[in-house]
Amino acid sequence: MSFTLFKADIKSNQFIWLLVTIIYSFYAITIVSMFDPENVDAMEELMRIIPQELLSAGGITIGTTLLTHISGFLYSMLLYLFPLIITVIVNHRLIAGHVDKGSMTYLLSTSVSRSKIAVTQAIFSIFSITLLFVVITTVQIVASVLLFPDELDIGQFVLLNVYALLLYYAISGICFFASSLSNETRFSLGLGAGIPIAFVVLDMLGSTGENNEWLSNLSIFALFDPNRLFAGDTFAYIGMIVLGAVAILLYTGSIILFKKRDLPL
Repeated sequence: MSFTLFKADIKSNQFIWLLVTIIYSFYAITIVSMFDPENVDAMEELMRIIPQELLSAGGITIGTTLLTHISGFLYSMLLYLFPLIITVIVNHRLIAGHVDKGSMTYLLSTSVSRSKIAVTQAIFSIFSITLLFVVITTVQIVASVLLFPDELDIGQFVLLNVYALLLYYAISGICFFASSLSNETRFSLGLGAGIPIAFVVLDMLGSTGENNEWLSNLSIFALFDPNRLFAGDTFAYIGMIVLGAVAILLYTGSIILFKKRDLPL
């Protein structure tokens, strides 16, 4: 691993990472503060005003506990948005961005090998999304403890975030593979953003009616089901294993691909 390159990655990505994390944290605190254990019925009545098709497409549900309340809001539509922004932008910069700008030639002219460059960028890719979930998890736990003491099942909540993080390891692996494959950022963004967004669209379309449910099964998001996790269903744990395996295969394949492919001078 090259610590010099890792520090350069931090410097070039810190603004977008901090911006998205701050906004995501704001939404997280807002959603926690919306919980009212004594007025769950009122919240359900309010949600009936919103078109059910919109709620279903976003995967939004009403929870009767603080855990299911947070899960129903923050781990549905918002899970498609903020982590995906960081994942797509960071990963396309790590390999394809350097190749497109020509700075990869400079990096390879130093004593840093291709293997070390690829491994360093893969570690930063994993680090950036892991840190996001660590911050968001911590923010929500602190907000929950301060606003609603003893209401949140912290153990289950941490497990939910591990589940979501494994999902994003797999998505990040897709983006990193696209970056390792591409010589230009437009191709990296096209693949790295296009594939995850296609998964989001399939998942949303599959939630709009029984006749469209099969579309959800084509999406990687079909492996992420918080309600089945809370119910102790083995599906959730199998999903974690599959997502972890997909991430390992994609990151390993990306490193091997970058080491062996021809790069433009």
